[in-house]
Amino acid sequence: MAMADEIVNEEEGTDFSFDPGSQYEFEVEETCCITGEKVSASFCRFPDYRNGTLMVMSKRAMITHLRAGTSIQKFREVLVQRHHGEEVLEQYAS
Repeated sequence: MAMADEIVNEEEGTDFSFDPGSQYEFEVEETCCITGEKVSASFCRFPDYRNGTLMVMSKRAMITHLRAGTSIQKFREVLVQRHHGEEVLEQYAS
């Protein structure tokens, strides 16, 4: 019986479907939020709730900031610059 419970729990844990009632699907920006260069594929994204978009980093910027451990901090700095103030960060959990 324990095996059946584990299978049910595993199935529940892999449901990544989109729920329009509680989740938002943001458009992905086409340019790096730091350098302004066009980005064809992005692996480093951060939401901009006020614009309703996902900010992205270019590959070079992403590697630089991920290695330094500053990618989240850099996205936050961009948000403050875009929206002119620290209060924009109150919308973010951490």
